[in-house]
Amino acid sequence: MVGRYLTLALFLTACSSATSIPTPIDPPSPTPAKPDPLVTAPATSSPSPTVGKVDYPSFYHWRDDFINRAVAKGYDRAFVTEALSTTAPSERVVALDTKQPEFSKPISAYVKGAVTTPRFEAARARLAATPHVPEIEATYGVPAALLGGIWTMESDLGRIQGDFDVINAYATLAFDGRRRAWAETQLLMALDILKTGKVDRATLKGSWAGAMGQTQFLPENYVKLGVDADKDGKVDIWTSDPDALGSAANLLAKAGWKAGQAWAVEVILPAGFDYYLSETESQTPDWWATKGVVRADGGAWTDGEKLENATLILPSGANGPAFLALPNHFVIRKYNNSTAYALAVGLLGDGIAGKPALKTPWPDEQPLSTAQRVNTQKALLKEGFDPGIADGVIGVGTRKALREWQRANGRPADGYLSVTLADELSAKVTSYTILGPTSTPTP
Repeated sequence: MVGRYLTLALFLTACSSATSIPTPIDPPSPTPAKPDPLVTAPATSSPSPTVGKVDYPSFYHWRDDFINRAVAKGYDRAFVTEALSTTAPSERVVALDTKQPEFSKPISAYVKGAVTTPRFEAARARLAATPHVPEIEATYGVPAALLGGIWTMESDLGRIQGDFDVINAYATLAFDGRRRAWAETQLLMALDILKTGKVDRATLKGSWAGAMGQTQFLPENYVKLGVDADKDGKVDIWTSDPDALGSAANLLAKAGWKAGQAWAVEVILPAGFDYYLSETESQTPDWWATKGVVRADGGAWTDGEKLENATLILPSGANGPAFLALPNHFVIRKYNNSTAYALAVGLLGDGIAGKPALKTPWPDEQPLSTAQRVNTQKALLKEGFDPGIADGVIGVGTRKALREWQRANGRPADGYLSVTLADELSAKVTSYTILGPTSTPTP
C-alpha cells in the first residue's frame, strides 16, 4: 500500500467535518506500516489509466479522453458518457483540495476539541441502539467503542456526511491534475458502483474528496470492503448504522487489527528521560520499562501486548502526554494517516468504553504560521540538519532534523516545534538574509 501525503494543516482541520480519506487496503500488510505519524495521507490505490500528468486544454478535453480510456478498459461508452454528461469542474472542490490555512491548529487543541464527554454519551447511545453491534464486534474483533470513535470522527455519528456529487468531485480532481491517478482510479470505482446498481446517483454523495457515508469510505473501499451487516441485501453506508459500522470494522480487520490489544497506552516518563528515543525506537513494553517508562494507569500489559513493539510518541513534546503506540494505533492510521486522528479516535473509544481521562493534561499551545514552519525548515538546513523540502509540513523529516539540532544544542530532543523555538530558528533565517552567505572575497 502506498500513501499520498496531505499537509499538516489539513489533517488538523478535516477529520471532524467528514473530509478525512480512509486508505484503501489492497492487499493488507501483515504488519501495519509506520508512515509519518504527523502527516495525513489520502490513499492510493492501483494505477490509474493516466500515465503521468497530462495538461488538457479544458475539462471537456480531459473528459473525452477519460471516456476513451475507460472504454479501452472495457467500460460501455454509452454508460460512461451518460454518467459524466452533467459533470463540470467545481471551483469549491479545487479550493478545498489546495487550501493551505495560514495557521495550523495545534494537536492539543484538535484532540481536546474532538474528545469530549457529550460525544462519549452520544456514541454510547447510538451504539446501544444498534442491535447488530455485538455481532460486528465478534466477527471482526474490533471493539464497539473504537468503532464509535471512528463513527464520531468521520461524520459526527452520521450527521455530517457531505453533499458533494462523488462523480463530479472525482472528475474535478482528475482534471485538476494534482492527484489525477488517485482521482481517476476512484472515479472508475464510483462508476462500478453505479454500473452494478449498488447505489443510485442521487445517493452517491460524500465529501469534497469523494469520501462517502457515515464512515467516509472511498469508492474503492466501498466496493472491496463494504459489508451488509443488517443483511437486507445491500451495502448502505449512508443510512444503515450496521452497514457503516460493519464496513469500518472490516476495513480495520483487513488492515491488521489485533483483537484484545490496546491501540496505545498513556505512559509516564522518568526525570532525565532521553526524549530522543521518541519516534526513533520501536521496542517491547519490557524494553521501555528498562528506560523507566511506566503505564500511567498502573495497569498491566496483556500477554499479546508484551510481545509487540511499541513506539513512543510525544504529540505535544516533552510537556504533554506521552503514549506507547501499539500496532493497532498504526491500523487506525490506515483509516486516516495522522497521529492527531488516531489519537482522537483512540481516546474517543477509550472514553466511550468508560476508561479514565489522561493523567497528563494537554498543554495550551499556540498555532504555528506557515512562515514560522517554513523558516524553521530553512534554518535547520542552514544549520546542517536536513529537514527535506521547506514546505511548511512538519513531518517525520523535519522532526528528525529538529531532534538532531536539539540534541546538538543541549535541548530536550523531543522533536517538538513550539512557537518559541520556531521564532528562535526563524530569526536565524533573517540573520542569514542580512549577513549573506559566508564567502571568500575575490582578489
